[in-house]
Amino acid sequence: MTDIVGKLGKGKYVHDERTVMLARLLLPEIPVPATWDFDKGRKAIPLRMWGNDAWGDCVIAGEANQLLRLERIEQRRTVPMGDQDAINRYKELTGAQQPEDENDTGLVVLEAMRNWRNTGWQMDGRVNVRNPRNYSIAAYGELEPNDHSQLRAASYLLHGIHFGFALPIAAQGMTNNGVWDYNGETGSQWEPGSWGGHLVYSKAFDPESMEILTWAMKVKVTNNFIDKYCDEAWAVVDSLDSWRTKQTIDVQKLIQTLTGISHKVDE
Repeated sequence: MTDIVGKLGKGKYVHDERTVMLARLLLPEIPVPATWDFDKGRKAIPLRMWGNDAWGDCVIAGEANQLLRLERIEQRRTVPMGDQDAINRYKELTGAQQPEDENDTGLVVLEAMRNWRNTGWQMDGRVNVRNPRNYSIAAYGELEPNDHSQLRAASYLLHGIHFGFALPIAAQGMTNNGVWDYNGETGSQWEPGSWGGHLVYSKAFDPESMEILTWAMKVKVTNNFIDKYCDEAWAVVDSLDSWRTKQTIDVQKLIQTLTGISHKVDE
């Protein structure tokens, strides 16, 4: 079996009925291309492990991969983040001090999203950050994992999405080949979650698959694999102010929704 260089670390999916179903606020008249890649035509963005070779911080690695891209739009540069920044955030959220200690057990995506919005990434200059600042998001919400059109629309309009997978052991043998696929195979190695939970950021798609970033690699995940193994999908809105003029998301409706539930959702 192919050696795997990374760790898992997505906790069990937690549903909160108060969480915004973000796709309902996307404006349907915006055309979505059949093929899209955030990185196409842009200066290369580095592929990093974000500590996920030693720590169970895949949820934070997903955030980091999108944060680089969100800031490319806002600051028009690559934010000088390093692996240690992701590790520091993971340690702060979990209390873990060393890889594989009693607190290095991963994160629930909902809880990490909530913290990203309320607290944000505290970049305090410990790792190659010249201008310390806080990087937070304005909103987060769930998507329907098996609605391929919705996933692509959210990815295109919101600069990528996050997939949570209940990975089968069989994915280990496919990872370094660059494709996760499922064609009706059976057996214990194909059981959802038999390997464990994993969170990844997706920044590109074509009609048959979506490209994810994980363990400093690009992997294509087919529609069939998503249907079988994706147990949660999320999108984020980085700044409400910046979206007011983009005619992509119903910002006013989102603000009203957040105002109505924020005192409950953020408990």
